[in-house]
Amino acid sequence: MNNHQYYFMIQQFTLFSDFFMYDVFSRSKPAITLLARILTGKPDLVVKRWGMEVKKGLPFFRHVRYDLFVEDMEGNLYNFEIENGRRALGQRALFNLSVLVSHMVKPNEPFCALNESWVVFLTRKDFMRRNEPFYTYEWFDRKWKRILHTKAHIRFVNGEYRGDDAIGKLMHDFHCTNPDDMFYDELREAVSYFKKEPKGVNAMCEIMREFEKESRNKGRAEERKKAKKRMEAIMRKLYAKGMDCPTIAEVTGQTVSKVETFFKKQSLNYKG
Repeated sequence: MNNHQYYFMIQQFTLFSDFFMYDVFSRSKPAITLLARILTGKPDLVVKRWGMEVKKGLPFFRHVRYDLFVEDMEGNLYNFEIENGRRALGQRALFNLSVLVSHMVKPNEPFCALNESWVVFLTRKDFMRRNEPFYTYEWFDRKWKRILHTKAHIRFVNGEYRGDDAIGKLMHDFHCTNPDDMFYDELREAVSYFKKEPKGVNAMCEIMREFEKESRNKGRAEERKKAKKRMEAIMRKLYAKGMDCPTIAEVTGQTVSKVETFFKKQSLNYKG
């Protein structure tokens, strides 16, 4: 693809487009702050540090890669996920929250030192199909109708919501392809850099070129992997029919040593 084709594709991107979103928020603290304040309903939130594609976890256990990780000036931690699907959202939110909380208390610190933790999934589709701006989940005793105060929050934000409020306007902006149509200056400025300013457009073209190259290499690797599996399946069938390794090698175009090594690794009744 050439730069003209890349440019056309860039103009179609929205903030729900993974790597476009990544680059927009990576370079704009005002956009990050706006997002965090609106999605949590905390208008005074001040971002201390943030990172994109942040990997967190514990030794010997599965790690998680956060789309957006934020810490505010009070030590509260936030994970914001931009989500285009609905698969296992509840389980993923709980896992993300568990990993987030596990990094909040240092050895020998009391549990009362735990600050707030938030996992917010911004979903393209309405998660609960109730046309609400968001759905927040807390720990709740059904019998006594009491909330267990853990300072931990899970929230799903409805990307289809279009109310005349802060979240409605934010969701509108997330779906905009033209930054001039956006409500929020912070997002308009950050998106315009990659869609209109030559330096930003060139940077995005280069990113897309690298992405295309990686995808192409990945595709070739997948084809090689499939071809290898097909060849191995053929060798197993020939071996099952009683052919010896030199004959299998001749039929399949492999070396004898390669065929022998394959069957030894298969833990078959290798006869040499």
